[in-house]
This record gives sequence, structure tokens and C-alpha cells, in this order.
Amino acid sequence: MNRKTRYLAGIGCIAAILIALVAWRITSNSRADRVKPADRPLPVDTSVVTIQPMPILLTAVGQVQSEHSVQVRPQVSGVLKQVFFSEGQYVRAGQRLFLIDPAPYQAALASAKAAYLTAKAQADREAPLADKDYVSPQEYESAVAAATQAGALLQQAQINLAYTDIRSPIDGLSGSLAVKAGNVVTPADTSPLVVINQMRPILVQYNIPQQFLPEVRRYDRRRSIRIFVTREDGSGNLGEGDLVFIDNSINTSTGTVMLRARIPNRNTTLWPGQYVGVSMRLAMQPDAVVVPQTAVQTGQNGNFVYAVVSGKAVIVPVTMDRQVGDAAVISKGLKGGEVVVTRVPRTLRAGLPVIVNSGGPPVAAPPPAP
Repeated sequence: MNRKTRYLAGIGCIAAILIALVAWRITSNSRADRVKPADRPLPVDTSVVTIQPMPILLTAVGQVQSEHSVQVRPQVSGVLKQVFFSEGQYVRAGQRLFLIDPAPYQAALASAKAAYLTAKAQADREAPLADKDYVSPQEYESAVAAATQAGALLQQAQINLAYTDIRSPIDGLSGSLAVKAGNVVTPADTSPLVVINQMRPILVQYNIPQQFLPEVRRYDRRRSIRIFVTREDGSGNLGEGDLVFIDNSINTSTGTVMLRARIPNRNTTLWPGQYVGVSMRLAMQPDAVVVPQTAVQTGQNGNFVYAVVSGKAVIVPVTMDRQVGDAAVISKGLKGGEVVVTRVPRTLRAGLPVIVNSGGPPVAAPPPAP
């Protein structure tokens, strides 16, 4: 076989191989077409629709406020002689905070006391003389008035001296010191010596839309409302307490009404000025229909879930009443006991066969403890 013959034979062999590969590909595609992807069962995660107690909640963003805040100011002028606490220290009612130099007020008290004793003695001497008309009634009345005035001046001197010893009027946390020892302080100073904020209990103020006010008032009459405070993003548990105030008017510019809750704050987790998340538990719904929130989908006609019926995905329209944590409370569309798809693949369609990967009750956020 010459070179040309061998070359033509090689070309023919390659052509035969290519024709065989094309035939195999066509056959494979034909077989694949017989089993369409849409007909293949799709693995899905599922959960059983449950009926369980769930809280009826309203949520808002609130701000922590001290229920009692005191600006400690001097009532008399003088040199601030001594400070008896540290900035940021928790102080008790009656605890000594500051001492203004008492020496000038001690001297003024001694002078007032001497003047009072003199005036009183004069009035006492003239009393029997007035009874015998040895002095005129006008003279005696003047002596009595002088003694009374001297007594008032003595009392004022005693008060002024007491003002030099400044004590805390409440239990609370002290702020920063505006004035250090050695400076002269006066009642006319614009800044207080220190601000003391009551920390236990503490208030949380927040607003709710006006349309919820009738419902809040209705549950408030039952004394069933409980307040739960979290971080601003809704995480963590910073405390719980009771609703103590509903404002008597609606803010016309925002359409909201202001409320306050009192929180014991025993661990001082809440701080004045802090923004927090607020959940109002109005009541407990004993027989709520609950699914995982991930099962609820949104379509052109509203919310729906994929239920698994006879091994296929079926669209069930639902009305979601509210979301509590990772759970959705369904008011219409489900009755409990249905199996729904909790993690919906993008390729899932109505009527598609499915294979259940898992099942069980939904992972629902438990209602806050009473």
C-alpha cells in the first residue's frame, strides 16, 4: 500500500468515528427528552402545619428614659469645699454629695441667733409691763414683731447653713461633675453640679400607629399587656415590664400615640437615652395556625404556600396574620396537619412531583415568658 492509499484509509477511519459519535449523541438526547427535568421528582424540605399558642404582638422602637432625673444645684453661694463621691458612682438617697464652705453661714447663724435672743428677751420683758400699762400697746407690739422677725431670720440662717451640706434626693446613678472642689458656686449657675438618674426601675417610651389604639386600650382594661424589651435590631432580651401610661392625645403630625412601659431593670441593662426594640404582648392566641415563615411565598394574587398532596406540590393561597420570630401565623387557607414546603427551590412549580427530605413541626419562636 503506497503512501496515498494509507492516507485515504486514515481519513476514512476518522470519518467513521465521527459519524459514530454523532449517532450516539443523537440517541442520548432522544433518551433524555423522554425524561424531562420537569417530570423528575424534586427533593424538598417540609414541615407539618401546627396549631399552638402564639402571642398577639405589636412592635415598635422605643427610647429608654429615667423615671426620676434630678439636677443637683447649689441653693447658696460659696466655695465648693469638698466632693464626697466619684463621677458615675451609684448613690443612695440621703448620701452626702458636696460641701460648700459653711464658715460664713455658721457666722451668720450665730449672729441671727444672738439677735433673736435679744429681741425675744425684750419682748418678754415688756409683756408684764404692757399688762400693767407701763408701756403702750404699740411699744409691746413692736417688740413682739421684732422678736418674730428675728426668729424668721434665725430660721433662714439655719436653712442656709443646711444648704451647704448637699445630699442626694434619690437613689440613682451620678453623671459627670460640672464643677470641681475649690470653685465658687452660686444658685445662678447655668449648669447643675451633677445630674442623678434613677436606674431601677426605668421607663421605655415608644409610639404606635393610631389605628392600634382601640385594641391596646381594650387589652389594657384586661391588664393582660406585657412589654418585652430587646436590642434595637430585635435581638437579645433586655427586660420586661408593664404598660403604665397611654398619652391622652394623638400626635397629628405623625398619626401615632405615645406609650410608656416601666421595666424593673434590676441588672441595669437599660440606659437612659438608649434606643431599644419593644414588643407589646397584648394577649395569647391559644389555637393559632403556625408555619415556618420561610414557607410563605408572595405571588401576584397574594401570599401562598406549597403543600405536598399525593407526592406533588400544590399551591394553597393563605392569609398571613402576623409574624412572630421565625414563625408565621396563618388566619386563612390552612387548618393544621398539612405538609408544606419550608425551603422552596427556584424550580418548584405547581403539580411537580416532590421527594420529602424532612418533616416535622415548624421551628416557631416560643411566646415570651409571662
